[in-house]
Amino acid sequence: MAIDEALIEALEAERGVEHVEELGEISAVLIRRYAAAIGETSPLYSDSAYARAQGHADIVAPPNFIAAVINWGPGAPYERLREDGTEADTHLPGVPAKGVRVMGGGEEMTFKRPVIAGTVVTRTTTLADVSERESSQGPMLVVRYSDRYRDAAGESLLETVRTVLLR
Repeated sequence: MAIDEALIEALEAERGVEHVEELGEISAVLIRRYAAAIGETSPLYSDSAYARAQGHADIVAPPNFIAAVINWGPGAPYERLREDGTEADTHLPGVPAKGVRVMGGGEEMTFKRPVIAGTVVTRTTTLADVSERESSQGPMLVVRYSDRYRDAAGESLLETVRTVLLR
């Protein structure tokens, strides 16, 4: 499959449709592992006593933690994976699993509140915009997804706009 009318129609059908995914509870272990993996040494991300002294209920996740994890579940069956290993449907609604080259085009993040260990997170993904552009390799689609991360009380934690390039 290439960039064709069928792909554009499939994407347009997803415009504005909300896909809600329960990501589950963010544990202190996950936060500590992520902080270590990115070389973050602040005790705010690893020391509960320090975080509490700073006014938090427990350790805090580094700001981009929840957006950095693409798939929080056990993963999709092999036939639902793209060539790059990401799952079709949930993270990129409207983009088929096979036949389209997917490239990241950037991400804008608006941080609303810290994510504390023990927070239960929900992500709502919405396809916001699709536009066609000519590239040196031929036609390309620029797709923008909005992701809203909220806690169990519905409070906003993080809002992102991801740009994905399809060829």
